[in-house]
Amino acid sequence: MEAGPAARHAAALREHGMSAQDIADVSGVSVTLIRRLLKPPPLHPPQVSQVTAGAVLGVPLPSNERPTPLAGRGQVEAAPASVLLTELGERGWPARRLAQGLCVNPHTVAAIRDGNYVRISISVDQRIRALHAALLPLDPVAAGVRPGDAARVRTWAARRRETRPAPHPGLRAA
Repeated sequence: MEAGPAARHAAALREHGMSAQDIADVSGVSVTLIRRLLKPPPLHPPQVSQVTAGAVLGVPLPSNERPTPLAGRGQVEAAPASVLLTELGERGWPARRLAQGLCVNPHTVAAIRDGNYVRISISVDQRIRALHAALLPLDPVAAGVRPGDAARVRTWAARRRETRPAPHPGLRAA
């Protein structure tokens, strides 16, 4: 059977925030085949089995009301997470403290915040969203951040706002 309808539906699922792994998990089709279907039309397979097409076409489009992507091993755009981490930095939360809450390296937090990643894993994105929601209403100093560290991060964020560098030429603007 022609792969076009299944490929278009897989692309629509991807646009609604599902990763190739998420689509594979829901449809029961191998992630490799889903990745092939997500390639541009001249590169995706011209034919797929009727079972595969039916499985992919049977995956419902996610609701637009859901604010976070599905849990899974896929990836999402990093730009929204960068904004959230920058906002926490402006409030005085150092990367080291954020990294502890996210269970990642402080360099990873700084790289995401500074826009050095185009995509990040869904699990890291969800942890950033949860940490942002938990820390935003709190005062960093009252939560145990040293006053000097909080002041340093706020000063850094203010300077960064004034002299925000142009995005890296290899990165896609989001």
